[in-house]
Amino acid sequence: MALTVQKFQTVGPVEQDEDVENENVHPNDIDMDKLYPRSGHRAVVDDSNMYVLGGYNPRFRHVENSSDTYYPLFKELWKFNFTTQKWTSLITDGTMPTELASHAALRCGRNLLYFGGTGVPFGHSSSNDYYTCNLDTLKWRYVKCQGDIPQKKYGHAMARVGKDVFVCGGTTGFVYNMDIHRLDIYTGVWEHLPVHSKYTPSSRYRHEMVSDDFRLYVFGGGTAHSAFPLDKIPTYEVQSGTWQETQTKPDKVHGYPRTRKCHSCSLFRNEAYVCGGLDGEDIMDDIWKLNLITYEWTKLPTSLHLPVYFHSADITPDGCLYIFGGVTRIDDVRTNCVQRIWLTLPTLQELCWENMCSTLDMNRLQKHRSELFEIGIPMHFIERL
Repeated sequence: MALTVQKFQTVGPVEQDEDVENENVHPNDIDMDKLYPRSGHRAVVDDSNMYVLGGYNPRFRHVENSSDTYYPLFKELWKFNFTTQKWTSLITDGTMPTELASHAALRCGRNLLYFGGTGVPFGHSSSNDYYTCNLDTLKWRYVKCQGDIPQKKYGHAMARVGKDVFVCGGTTGFVYNMDIHRLDIYTGVWEHLPVHSKYTPSSRYRHEMVSDDFRLYVFGGGTAHSAFPLDKIPTYEVQSGTWQETQTKPDKVHGYPRTRKCHSCSLFRNEAYVCGGLDGEDIMDDIWKLNLITYEWTKLPTSLHLPVYFHSADITPDGCLYIFGGVTRIDDVRTNCVQRIWLTLPTLQELCWENMCSTLDMNRLQKHRSELFEIGIPMHFIERL
């Protein structure tokens, strides 16, 4: 069992829609250097930063757009530095996608991979486009794909295994499905994977999916009026092309997680971490992990500072879970809060680095990074700045 070494904490500046006048935003009041509360975005992390792509906020629905904006969607890519706890709006090169609500995104090396999503009104301008953005050069590339390209949709799930990206489920805005497509990211060729089993999971959207390299595990999700349970996990075996229901084991004290959709699910080592979400009535603040070897659920003894759904989350290579944004109240209150928790014991070096960052003037040290090297700080920490 992984060690939980600290409770959930919020880092960086925090704003919620309820903290300001919850009315339509006036164009003259928009600050392009400010990260506004949002939902339906996607976030990925590396060992130094979190990158947030897109999102939605209805308070911007009456803003007249320029060639660079797409309100009430955020045609934006932001970076949150873990060391300085500062946000930076990234100026990218090339054509950024515009269907930036309930799209799918993941990190592959130094590239951000994007597929699908919807513009507004939801479902009337959906996408089946595939883009990449290099996180070093910040250059977008539209990939003209071939083969059995998935239909235009949003609310789907995406996972990567080696050179392949798998996309599962989603909705056109009117019809839900559980189709599985595989994309070879080197050739740009899509394949619609067959199903050789009588069982097929119920169609859904806003589920999440992880892979152990042999199987695809689908967690929760639902429709506009339903949410699916987590006691049995729909599992697709790639080699045989068969679906099955994986019966999981309950937490010995807390039983099974509640049904949910619009949650997050991230893989760390052999465990999938499910956090937050909506069961149709209540927004959840819990976090659970499912061991993909024993299939046993464990409820972590901590909770979010803010319950959220339509948020996004990812886990650093060292095991720190970062959660960003989402809807915090049923009456459509959104946040730009960053919440985090270590899922395993950080190294002593990591703890020392965090303690040093909390006590020193990082703005000054950013400008004089040589000072850090001179006092013996390892270069891989300095590079995080």
